Amino acid sequence: MLAALIVSAIVRLRKASTFIVPFLAIALLWIGNAYMLSSVNDFTLAKKITVLLQIDGNLLLLFLATGLIGGISAGFAGLLGNQISNVFLANRNE
Repeated sequence: MLAALIVSAIVRLRKASTFIVPFLAIALLWIGNAYMLSSVNDFTLAKKITVLLQIDGNLLLLFLATGLIGGISAGFAGLLGNQISNVFLANRNE
């Protein structure tokens, strides 16, 4: 999330893209990373987690939930980075 905050503070995005760009970037990264880490052990731990979360072995739903959690937190980090940038630019213009 630190990467999303720093990049959003440096790169000026407008309106909804301030949230959507970091959201999509980190969500796709987390989904891909979760899939790669789970495929190494034949999805054994992921299947156990789906039973624990009561989604009955639906790995796709688990990976989407993982991406959603990471994406939302990255989106808010992007919004925060944009606001930090706005504060520093407002102080510089005064």
